Amino acid sequence: MKSRDRILFGLPIVIGCGVVLFGMLFYWQLRLFEASYMQDARRNIEQEAQLVEHIVRPLLDQGRLDDARSFCDSFSSDTLRLSLIDASGKVAADSAERVGILGDHSDRVEIRAAFRGQPSTIERYSESLNQWMIYHALLLPSNHGDYVLRTAVPTDRARQMVVLAKQNMVLSLLFGGALVFMLTLYILHRVRKPILALQEAAMAISAGDLSTSIAIPPRGVLRDLAISLATMTDQLKIQLARVMHERNQKDAIFNAMNEAVLLLLPNGDAIKYNRAAAVLFGLFTPDARFNLARSGMPELIAKAHQAIKDGVPFESEVAFRRPEATLQLLVKGYVIHQDEDKLLLLTISDLTQQRRMESFRSDFIANVSHEIKTPLTCIVGAVETLQEEEDMTPEAKAKLLAILAQQSRRLNLLVQDILSLAALERKQNSKKQDFTEIKLDSTLINAMNLCLPKADDAHIELVITENTPTNIQGDCQLLEQAVVNLINNALVYSGSPRVELSLTQHNGLATISVKDFGIGIAPEHHPRIFERFYLVHKERSRQLGGTGLGLAIVKHIAQLHHGYAELESTPGKGCTFKINLPL
Repeated sequence: MKSRDRILFGLPIVIGCGVVLFGMLFYWQLRLFEASYMQDARRNIEQEAQLVEHIVRPLLDQGRLDDARSFCDSFSSDTLRLSLIDASGKVAADSAERVGILGDHSDRVEIRAAFRGQPSTIERYSESLNQWMIYHALLLPSNHGDYVLRTAVPTDRARQMVVLAKQNMVLSLLFGGALVFMLTLYILHRVRKPILALQEAAMAISAGDLSTSIAIPPRGVLRDLAISLATMTDQLKIQLARVMHERNQKDAIFNAMNEAVLLLLPNGDAIKYNRAAAVLFGLFTPDARFNLARSGMPELIAKAHQAIKDGVPFESEVAFRRPEATLQLLVKGYVIHQDEDKLLLLTISDLTQQRRMESFRSDFIANVSHEIKTPLTCIVGAVETLQEEEDMTPEAKAKLLAILAQQSRRLNLLVQDILSLAALERKQNSKKQDFTEIKLDSTLINAMNLCLPKADDAHIELVITENTPTNIQGDCQLLEQAVVNLINNALVYSGSPRVELSLTQHNGLATISVKDFGIGIAPEHHPRIFERFYLVHKERSRQLGGTGLGLAIVKHIAQLHHGYAELESTPGKGCTFKINLPL
């Protein structure tokens, strides 16, 4: 306890201790009085019993029971009660009650003890007199039988005195306790409580909690101090609100940046980073820590140490290896001087998508150029031949025209497929899709009907083995185009005598399957089979008019409908292409 509290509560504690000590002394004296009174009463009743014995015993020896009874009746029950009980337990004489109404006393404790030759003194409740009594019984042997002389005195007066004294003691303790309680309440509410309130408010304010309200006493010496503290708090609130607003603006800008930003100590530990850095390096768990040495970019360590040493900024493109992928990052480092310390500020831009798009764009342009070059070369060669050879035979001229028609169709198909892929990519990037509810089983039938003439010309059996009625949200024309592409691939490239179509439902997916029984596709081609311009047999595919974009279109149509395309194939046993769409 503080010295202030010891002083404030010293007086109530002293008064309370005095009241408790007085009560304990009084109770102790009361117990002594009660014990002394009872001891005197026992001694007096034993002496009186001995005196009565000298008078009553001769009367009993002479057979003068009536005289003994008259002697007992002469005593007042308020001062001394005398009773004579014969050997059968019957009351022969009693100074307090008529003998006829008294019952058998042989079960009384003092009577039994006296008949055994053991004079006894006990205190118990008298059912006949309805009060507490002290009894003393002794045996009176005579020529006319044995009797027990029992003397008794009431103890109610002493008990009443003790009870009254206890009541007075309790009242005194209650009065003293009330006095201490009132004094303590006064100290608590008028002195200690305002001091504690000001102390707690000052501690909360010093800890940074400026929302703490300061209670101002209506009067007293603490009022001016409380007003001054409240004024100071209001001024601090205004200043802190201004600082917090500026800091929140900076944090909002800091976390809204697309680039990852980290502030590092010279040992490589990050003391601050934004949301983009947390996403890039997975710093979301409470125990997440970033250290440059354990970041997975070892080539940056030497550059960071050199920058802190020389104070010169640097810029470097590094590879950040993660289990799922390797990212290309552009890292820029700046040295910041804070007091006497040097800190390293890193800004990191993710160039992975940019590099991937550049590579994809380059590959796509190269592939398109390569695919267009062949038919254009054939067309240009045929046209030049027609222009230069005036005396060309009709057969040669017809052959060149056939080449022109074939290569023109191939070039047209290639352009159409490229435009289809571009349209699909635009739709995939669009947030809103113009989907309607379509019957997928009808779409499968329409796609088969479109391909039946080509199947008949190639003498290939085209059948639907299962067609479960299925309704989904989607684009009917695109899904029909995807199924037609799969059927045409099976008819042209598989060499199968039979192609089976099916539509099934399983685990929340609608699956369209196109199965052939032809040459199949080797496992090494499976991961790339849906890539643009990827051809398993390039020369054969070009001879048959393939553009290398059909399966890529199928993949993008499935993805547009939030599904996916897959291949199951074993060389020599055919292929099964599937379009899986969520129901």
